Amino acid sequence: MKKILKWGGIAFVILIILGALASAGGSEESNDGNSSNTSNTVQEVKEPTVVSATELADEFDSNQVAAEAKWKDQYVEFSAEITNITDSGLSFSKVASEDFSLAQISCKIKDKDQLLSLRNGQTVTVRGTVGTQTIGVIDVKNCEVVE
Repeated sequence: MKKILKWGGIAFVILIILGALASAGGSEESNDGNSSNTSNTVQEVKEPTVVSATELADEFDSNQVAAEAKWKDQYVEFSAEITNITDSGLSFSKVASEDFSLAQISCKIKDKDQLLSLRNGQTVTVRGTVGTQTIGVIDVKNCEVVE
């Protein structure tokens, strides 16, 4: 019985040591992961692609699949006339060159305070990341109004 307890105790101590070593090794890996995330964040700060709202809308009207392949996740800057202001952001409805186009751009604003001084009918320049189009609405996220 004493032999079983002795070997059981030794095995328990070995397991504790292995667990401590494994967790120490794991923390090094997570530090490496954090440093690469930091460098990715620094790389994301870049100049936007300047595009007209009409060009963007017309491309989505012409071929949504091709437009999403070209523009999705692209950081863009465009100017357009505001047609609606809500607590989530801005809408630009009269953006396509075709008279009866249903295309519009919905810009989700990061800083809600930027919405306070804006008015419907006002032309503004915004920057944001293009998403997908759903029922004619081109989603642009993380928008900011350029002063």
